[in-house]
Amino acid sequence: MLIGARSSAASRERPADTSAGKPATGDSRQPSVTITLADPSPVIGITGETNLRIDVADAPADGMPLPRVLCSIGQIEDLGREGPASFTARYILPAGRFPQPAIIVAEFSNLTWPLRGVTTVRLRAATTTSMHTDPGAQVTLRVGDRDFGPQTAPADGVVRIPIVVPPGIEFATARSFNQYGKATEQVVDLHVPYAQRLLFAAPVSMRAGSVAELAVYAVEPSGRPANGASLVLRATNARVSPLGSRIPGEARFLLRAPATLRERRLRIEAQLEGQSTTRLATLIDLRPGPATGLALEPESSFIAPGSSSTRIFLSAEDAFGNPVDAIGTDVLVDGKPEAVKAGSEGQPVVLVPAPPPQQKRVVVEGVLDGAHAFRSIPVGIPARPPAPALPFANPSPAYTLTLRLGLLWSLGEAEGAAFFVDALAFRIARLPDFGLGLSVGAVQTCFAAENQYALTKAQLTTVPVLFHLHYRANAGRTFVGLGAGAGLAVSFGRFETYGTTVMGRSFGNAAEASVEAGLHLRRGQLVLAAHYLFVFLARFSSGDTVSGNVAGISFDVGYRVGF
Repeated sequence: MLIGARSSAASRERPADTSAGKPATGDSRQPSVTITLADPSPVIGITGETNLRIDVADAPADGMPLPRVLCSIGQIEDLGREGPASFTARYILPAGRFPQPAIIVAEFSNLTWPLRGVTTVRLRAATTTSMHTDPGAQVTLRVGDRDFGPQTAPADGVVRIPIVVPPGIEFATARSFNQYGKATEQVVDLHVPYAQRLLFAAPVSMRAGSVAELAVYAVEPSGRPANGASLVLRATNARVSPLGSRIPGEARFLLRAPATLRERRLRIEAQLEGQSTTRLATLIDLRPGPATGLALEPESSFIAPGSSSTRIFLSAEDAFGNPVDAIGTDVLVDGKPEAVKAGSEGQPVVLVPAPPPQQKRVVVEGVLDGAHAFRSIPVGIPARPPAPALPFANPSPAYTLTLRLGLLWSLGEAEGAAFFVDALAFRIARLPDFGLGLSVGAVQTCFAAENQYALTKAQLTTVPVLFHLHYRANAGRTFVGLGAGAGLAVSFGRFETYGTTVMGRSFGNAAEASVEAGLHLRRGQLVLAAHYLFVFLARFSSGDTVSGNVAGISFDVGYRVGF
């Protein structure tokens, strides 16, 4: 699911300011960020790099932390500090030899408020264009408001003119004067490819359910700031709210991360409205929140005397139920700290050393963020050994498939057979014993109906399809269950009167209630159940009508497998 927001058109803009900082509180001296380049308009192909300087005016007395510097194209290297509020870096120009605008943002995101500075760099490109004209002609190429040439065409008529193209210019005008004084003029396509004109200033990572501010910057092909109100932001499974902008070309948004982390990354996409090619996507790492629940699970319910050590496995989750890495848990064993290490499969584990023979219990405590866990493990073999594990590997599987075959009795004359296939899923975390699923079956009944005119023998084959709710409870090697379902049914009837047989079809409603008991086997479950099935049909297509319930109570036996 994509959730999107558009930057508000009523946002306040301050054209003379290129920094976004702390909201105004009545103090006119707010920090502002200025980004300057040693070469404000470098030429790709001639200038390989230029120095960049970041200055913070009206900075706090304790100085500024190192900023995060982002650029839409090119690279930022060797970021360093020159003073409490001054920083320098090298801006490496992109390798693409074509004119393009670049956006550079310096962000101080580890303050109590977001503080950013932005500048746009119009990267010109040096290239050589060629065209065909009359030999000996004088050719001048006008690019924007600047002329290049004239150049004299050689004997083959192909003239090559070195030019410098600023961003936003896609066509040039060529003027040619041959030796006879004839002047010609033509438009030359410079074939300038598309350049990225968007930049994200987004957090690198977010905690589950947290809120963060991010900004998107956009420029026109010429390098002028674009309309920030036309920026649209979309996020997958996250809520986006526009915050407006403080400077031209900027759009700020409030992003709320999803509470349940089904994915480890959040994808966000920005686009200039009405410009399908001007879009940019990025990924934000998602992390669980601080641990609020911690569990200590020993590999055995007791510590045998003389054992070398005992393993205790750790697991943790945050307030939304997301698993948290418990490797950083502080653990005390009988008041002494023990290190948490990664087990053979990567799970956090603590090795509890063997206690002295006279010790009766080992006390283990763990603390992680706001979570605390306590476990007391007895030392010594219990008087009664624990019951052996059930041969059935998983007595409460998440998914089950059951085949049932039984006899049907409608509390009257009609008797028959029933066959059902039940598929259930037990996936509700807070109600693990409740399952939802689908039940499909076939019920065969035969009966005779007599009226004042004739005797009719009827055979019905009814196929009910039920949406089913089931509850299960395990008790050692046995289990019990209750179920209820509702749905639709289709019935195919065969009616014989005076030796004449007609066929018909009817539809109706169906419902079911069931109770079951069974036994855990080695690879499945043996199920004994009693079901009462209600099926009330409309008039058959043959014109016959069967009144009352065409099903009834069935006693069946089944086999269930779990996954």
